[in-house]
Amino acid sequence: MGKSIKGKELGKGITQRKSDGLYQGRFVNRFGKTQTIYASSLNELRKRMREEQYEDEKALNVVTKDVTLDEWYEIWMNTCKKNCRNSTKESYATHYKRIQKELGWRKLTSLNLIIMQNALNELVSDNARKNTKKILVDMLEKAIDSDLLTKNVAKQLNTVISKEDKKERRVLTVSEAELFLGEAQSSFYYNLFVLAIETGMRIGELCGVQWKDIDFDKKVLYVRHTLCYFQKGGKYIFEMHDAKTKNGRRTIPLTTRALEALK
Repeated sequence: MGKSIKGKELGKGITQRKSDGLYQGRFVNRFGKTQTIYASSLNELRKRMREEQYEDEKALNVVTKDVTLDEWYEIWMNTCKKNCRNSTKESYATHYKRIQKELGWRKLTSLNLIIMQNALNELVSDNARKNTKKILVDMLEKAIDSDLLTKNVAKQLNTVISKEDKKERRVLTVSEAELFLGEAQSSFYYNLFVLAIETGMRIGELCGVQWKDIDFDKKVLYVRHTLCYFQKGGKYIFEMHDAKTKNGRRTIPLTTRALEALK
């Protein structure tokens, strides 16, 4: 418990300075840093402390106006992206690590187009640049919302440098599909291959199918989940997720061949 100059108990974290009589309040915010507040009167200090602690509890505050990109990344992840899936968070971490060495130590206010573009130019592919730019744009947009920046320079970053040829998607012809299934009949995964070809489902959706998702009477399969495989804490893990979008949640009619494979 803090005390006034005259020895009066003021409350937890509150003291009065002997040098100028100012009241001083301190508390540890959600980032683990000590915030200090000053006021000429005890009532004013208590009011300001309540406001600051409320903002901290509701995640409305920031650490400091001189926050670095690394510090802001932690705040952005723990506050703005708190409810994202673990697999999504790991994806964000992967994209951010690409430019962390070059940009992480810099203050947000020192980031300009040239500095950021130079960092992006060092990445190995246009696709890596595109994914990293998305993260930076979102991070800086939230920094603007938090009154740390006035402009999002990340929006001007150029990601097309190596001009890679886009790989053309190719699907199997009917005869190729039959040839493949004929060769795969002795495989442990034969029924999975049949279901994949007959439904066009993604591999994560196929691995996420549960018996409750199949209606044999109506001859339909409800796509509701996807099984994700990603790195977390240095280890690769499986995690079942609900479908991300409305388009992802869909009903697929089952062919006779697909039903036989499921049975």
